[in-house]
Amino acid sequence: MRILLRGVRPIGGNKTDVLIEKGVIKGISPGIRVDSDRVFDLDGAVLLPSLVDLHSHTRQPGGDEQETVESFSRAAVHGGVTSAVSMPNTSPVVDNPAIVSWLINEFRRVGLVDVLPAAAITVGQQGKELTEMAELKKAGAVAVTEDGRSVRDSRLMRYALEYARTVGLPVFLHSEDERLSDGGAMNEGRTSLELGLKGIPGISETVGILRDLEIAAYVGARIHVCHISLARSVSIVSQYKKQFPGLVSCETAPHYMLFSDRDVAGYSTNFKMNPPLRDDSDRKALVKAVKRRDVDCIATDHAPHTEWDKELEFSMAPFGIVGIETWLSSLVHYFVNAGILGWDDIVELCCDNPRRILGLPLVRIEEGAPADVVVVDPESEWEVSPGSLFSKSKNSPFLGKRLAGKVLLTIKSGRVVYSD
Repeated sequence: MRILLRGVRPIGGNKTDVLIEKGVIKGISPGIRVDSDRVFDLDGAVLLPSLVDLHSHTRQPGGDEQETVESFSRAAVHGGVTSAVSMPNTSPVVDNPAIVSWLINEFRRVGLVDVLPAAAITVGQQGKELTEMAELKKAGAVAVTEDGRSVRDSRLMRYALEYARTVGLPVFLHSEDERLSDGGAMNEGRTSLELGLKGIPGISETVGILRDLEIAAYVGARIHVCHISLARSVSIVSQYKKQFPGLVSCETAPHYMLFSDRDVAGYSTNFKMNPPLRDDSDRKALVKAVKRRDVDCIATDHAPHTEWDKELEFSMAPFGIVGIETWLSSLVHYFVNAGILGWDDIVELCCDNPRRILGLPLVRIEEGAPADVVVVDPESEWEVSPGSLFSKSKNSPFLGKRLAGKVLLTIKSGRVVYSD
């Protein structure tokens, strides 16, 4: 199939035409004249590589009420994503090669997005017995993690990091001292006192990160710290990066850059996540850390929950929000259009660095490159509403907001997988 993108603007370039044929970018030049199966007039919309989400919850196997392979896939391509790392805290847990293979095959069957499974560190995520990481890697796992919880036993964590290092798998860490955060619902501070909600102290995150970094440095394992929410956490990770090059990478998510614990004042559970939204000084510091690349990438931590689960009172409702569909738009709306980040930043944070962390080849907008691309109109707006989201769950903090930065096209392997 031939696809002609007419009048598109590759990042860093001028308006041009782009011809896609047989899964690759065949030509880039103004005024391409060729018979094409599909022609899109894009009037200066921006063309960039499709996004790679390092941190998503697909909810399958087992969580069909929250999300399915089909609904997750549609949500991902709606957000400009064609590859996503899936977390293993499903039912059953992704802790054996058969489930890894099943997940990969189900996403291939749907055919919209590549799932990159992260398998569990321990069997059943029970923190007692290590999984067979070598077999998990053979089946297609790209990392191991206990996301949603930490490995409490420090000796077991050491063995896990040594095993992962031996088989060449990165370890994605939900770094948290759960004894410090147990029972908390939001950030511990003035706002939690005002609202009468039990707080989660920042030290639950920093103590967890420090322990994990110390063990990783001791055994020489490669780790990736998930969903950083604190300025202090960034500072700690940066120190270890300097002392132990190649040891650690880290991510944050758009909600930690855009919202603070003050947004919990209305008791909306769409602002409840773990780690929690912190105070405004941490939010501002995270934006600066992203600009400096002290934070390596931005991921979504897409975590679907049913409406009835999220309608529970704040202290009892589950942690997590959906975010894969609003990921790119929120970054364009609040950061690119405001001049805080550039398009090159978006590509590095959401495409290139995730690929580097996973050891995947980079995607470039050039002739001969794979046609895994997204077209976004930075001026066009869309309203985030239950009806506009493809995810089966609608627990988004952006509900009712209008975001500029509308995804017009997502193309995977030369095939249009989403068209507005």
